[in-house]
Amino acid sequence: MTTLNRRHFSLALGALGVAPLARAQAYPQGPITLVVPFSAGSVVDQQARVIARVLASRLGQPIVIDNRAGVSGSLGAEVVARAAPDGYTLLIGTQGTQGTNSAIYKTIRYDPVKDFVAIHGLSGNATVLVVNPTLKIQSVAELVAYGKANPGKLNFGSGGKGTSGHLCLELLQNRTGARFTHVPYKSSSTALVDLVAGNLDAMFDFVQTSGPQIRSGKLRPLAVTRSPRMPSLPDVPTMAEAGFPGIESQSWGGLFAPAKTPAAIVQRLSDAVDETLKTPEVRRTLESVESFTIDMPHTQFQAYVAAEAARWEGVLRDAGITPE
Repeated sequence: MTTLNRRHFSLALGALGVAPLARAQAYPQGPITLVVPFSAGSVVDQQARVIARVLASRLGQPIVIDNRAGVSGSLGAEVVARAAPDGYTLLIGTQGTQGTNSAIYKTIRYDPVKDFVAIHGLSGNATVLVVNPTLKIQSVAELVAYGKANPGKLNFGSGGKGTSGHLCLELLQNRTGARFTHVPYKSSSTALVDLVAGNLDAMFDFVQTSGPQIRSGKLRPLAVTRSPRMPSLPDVPTMAEAGFPGIESQSWGGLFAPAKTPAAIVQRLSDAVDETLKTPEVRRTLESVESFTIDMPHTQFQAYVAAEAARWEGVLRDAGITPE
């Protein structure tokens, strides 16, 4: 069915007085565009493609991935914010696109809360605090003590301002009083290369990318930022186990639609995502790339997103970071 015919179909249903639930049951009547606001091959993109393939089979229509990278995901988010609220243009949103980016960039031209509806949680990734093994630091406690005694002396890399690695660093400094020098890169992979080479001292990085370097002995892990421990790093303590409860973080991704998308369509999508995340294929695939499901239905996910946005905006505000 073409876009024009699909709209005529919807108008005809409305004229006949068909209830919203019936319209949702008829949805979707054609391909769905899923905007991934990061480059092809990125962690978010890999997860989105697996979930989209299974979700498409549940909905009975193809899902087309549209990579729109730029400004930490905000360019893609803006595309969806301005799309028709008919359920045919969706977004893989993250804690950046749906919260912290607006506290970092003056150029953001959408409201991460008012312009979207949070449909369902999808997946998450833990980060691990790693240091170059040439440092004599063996624990989080030793790192914090050094950061207090020698403020700014150790360099922390990240994939850029406002990324998960940067947010974890600011949270660590906020909660402990230790001070480090933040060195933002254009990507976390570039920062990781410099950390292994000894040009950086430490960073918070995704378990997916740091894991191989840890297992080869090129990096020393101090703690993971999520409880419980990560199965692939069973000997690495959580931040709480390391003596620093409250310094926890997980990057997350979820499905979003433009504001004013009909509630019945939102529920239809949320139910379909719930089924998708329970399939062995999706769970197995996410686990294989060190990710995990965040199976939160619409109402719960909406509250979670609001709480996460408030939390990280507070961390950035306390750190004195203002929009640029």
